[in-house]
Amino acid sequence: MTCLVQAEPGWAWGLERNRHEAIGKHSMSPAPTPTLPIILFSVFAGVGSGVLAFFLCFETLGLGAAWSSGLTSLVLMAVVSGSAALLSRLYDERTVGMNVGFGCGLTLLVALFAGFCLLIGLFAGTLALTFG
Repeated sequence: MTCLVQAEPGWAWGLERNRHEAIGKHSMSPAPTPTLPIILFSVFAGVGSGVLAFFLCFETLGLGAAWSSGLTSLVLMAVVSGSAALLSRLYDERTVGMNVGFGCGLTLLVALFAGFCLLIGLFAGTLALTFG
């Protein structure tokens, strides 16, 4: 015995119309923007994990300073990218690329600023030892 169920004719048309309305609403939404709390949290998580990675590599594993720094930079960028992507995916998946890009860019700026401060401190120390 076969039993066939026939749907009303307007039923499939209603689904199609709702799908097009949803697509239209999505395309009319404002362009996604980077999210500052996600970027800052991912940078803080990356810098914290980088410090921990350097300590573990240098002290616990006994690697040299060059290997520890290299592994630290890999861990730092992986944590920044991963946390920014995960949090962006949870918030709004259209902002993933922007948040990851801005998070990695901000991490690079923090590293450049720290390097600049170290060089200025080294130069000031050299001047103080030379002429002081």
